[in-house]
Amino acid sequence: MLLCALVIMHPVPTSGQSLIDARALGLGASFPVVRDSREFSANPAGLVHIRDWDLSLTTYINPGTAFQGFIFHGMTLGKRFFGDEALALRYAPGSSIRFVIPPVLSLGDASTPQSNDREIAYDEQFAIAYAHRFLPGLSAGIGARLRREEVTDTRYQIVIRDTLSYPTATQSTLVDHAWLLDASVMWQPFPALTVSAAGRNLVWWRTGDTGSPLADYALPTKPVVEAGFAYAPGARVLLAGTMASTGAGGAGVEWSVPFGLALRGGVRWDTRVAPAFDAINVGLGWSYEFFAMDVGYLRYIDRQRHSGFGTVSTFDPALLTDLDIHPYALDRLAFSARAVFGSTRQSLARIEDITVFGSIYPASAEILAYKPVGAVRVRNISARPINARASLYVERFMDAPTESPSTYIAPGAVADIPLMAVFNEQVKKLTALSVREGDVSVSASPAESYDDRSQTRLVIMGRNAWDGDSRTLRFFVTPDDPAVLRYSRDVLLEHRDSLGNVPGMLERFAKARVLINSFAGQLLYINDPKLTADYVQYPSETLQLRGGDCDDFTVCFAALLSSIGLSTAFVDVVPPDHPDNSHIFMLCDTGVEPRYGASIADNPKRYVVRRNATGIETLWLPLETTVAARGFDEAWTTGAQEYFDDVEVGLGLVKGWVHIVDVN
Repeated sequence: MLLCALVIMHPVPTSGQSLIDARALGLGASFPVVRDSREFSANPAGLVHIRDWDLSLTTYINPGTAFQGFIFHGMTLGKRFFGDEALALRYAPGSSIRFVIPPVLSLGDASTPQSNDREIAYDEQFAIAYAHRFLPGLSAGIGARLRREEVTDTRYQIVIRDTLSYPTATQSTLVDHAWLLDASVMWQPFPALTVSAAGRNLVWWRTGDTGSPLADYALPTKPVVEAGFAYAPGARVLLAGTMASTGAGGAGVEWSVPFGLALRGGVRWDTRVAPAFDAINVGLGWSYEFFAMDVGYLRYIDRQRHSGFGTVSTFDPALLTDLDIHPYALDRLAFSARAVFGSTRQSLARIEDITVFGSIYPASAEILAYKPVGAVRVRNISARPINARASLYVERFMDAPTESPSTYIAPGAVADIPLMAVFNEQVKKLTALSVREGDVSVSASPAESYDDRSQTRLVIMGRNAWDGDSRTLRFFVTPDDPAVLRYSRDVLLEHRDSLGNVPGMLERFAKARVLINSFAGQLLYINDPKLTADYVQYPSETLQLRGGDCDDFTVCFAALLSSIGLSTAFVDVVPPDHPDNSHIFMLCDTGVEPRYGASIADNPKRYVVRRNATGIETLWLPLETTVAARGFDEAWTTGAQEYFDDVEVGLGLVKGWVHIVDVN
């Protein structure tokens, strides 16, 4: 007797079909936007963007079917380590497909009527992936999935004995396990564009049972290639698209609105079936700091194919290239939650490059608190504007990190933030060149801890090194040095009687003459023209050595004169036609008003009228310190002639090859 003429196939509703995060379900094209543990098996390369520990959970229901309750779909756990490495695991007991072919009883041999039913199950409960970032915008990852394929045959027989008949059943189960290896790459050529590509089933190996009927229902292991892109035309809009070599793909859009909300929508297609336009999807998300919740809904267009029932003749295992989305899946409403642990604050900024402008000269280290020693290039990796700061710290030579002013950076934009440095006195104890590591940190508001850290090398010169800039030469002038103060005080004390008879108007002039004459006869000049970089003695060293070049003498005399209250200035001469003849001499403020110039010299070319630190015009004397060994008058005469030739005749100040730098 024929009990059933039609063989039907029925996927049991309580079995899951895929582990799709609700965000991915609502977006429709999640592959290129993977940036955490969610959906990492689709694109392992995206794991490098997770913050620290990353945990997500998913559950779902099938609308339109008999309500079976919420089904626990699975969980994923990811961890970032060493900055550029990430690892993730997935456990998905709900990631399975089950098909049942009910029995067909046929009337064969009257003595042995028989039939059988068959259950086919596929699942991928376990997956693991590893990712590495090679460059700031380039990462790659590999993953492995454990797939289980099971066929259970139940054979029924009706046994007839005498006038009684009763059924008997025998059951056999065949199980096959397969490890499938995937690989992907993610590249961000521009801040707004991300391109991804993946190869699935690149390597596989099976363990378990073989043969029919297991082989009849085996899922395909042919390699599949998928590519996708994600593009952000604005700070709040994200477009995504994906396409696989199987002919399946999707496209979607995500719109971020205030209060951490995101609206999503998209479409899916599969050219292997008709109609190719397969499904539509919508979703809603909410996130705040280290926590996110999402809901996604997927509805299929072909209601007959996705009803949960079909004929054996239409079932084709070759269409099940993955267990995420396939032609036999049911509509789904998914819910997921994600939490970040450890360093839970999301990084807002990333260091892309560090530049050091030059070596550190201890003598002029004070100005580095205002003049940058370098710059750090910082990218805003968030979807909102940030205020970023950079700090530099050199162990032993800095008491604390020196922080730069705040810099505004738009979403996805790059800015160069200056690196400032406040060194302590230890830096002036270096007697030779030294290379030190400088820790560079970047923080962005409203964050309180560092968004990124890096290191750079700084070359710190010896304490006597000079960069050749006349503006920094003044940092070698140390009028408060005990050796300088002691010497100048001793000279003035020795000549106190003669200085006591000098008119008050000429007191400074007389002190300068006495001080220079006292020390000049003890000096030995060593010819060493100023180069772009040089070795400069501190005044105490020149006083001790009794020798030096023009830079050393100029610095020493400026310190001596400053120690007794006289203002000084450097005259830096770099002839454009003969830069090798560059030279430095000095100006000394006499404090005498221009109307009394005749009291100093009958020739007005022997002095310079300029404003002092208080803004009053006074008479300044040009002094060539290299001839100071022959006395104050010779230094004054030679200096006046040089000033006249270089400034008055040669127009050096006007043309820019003569610079006057006030020391104090």
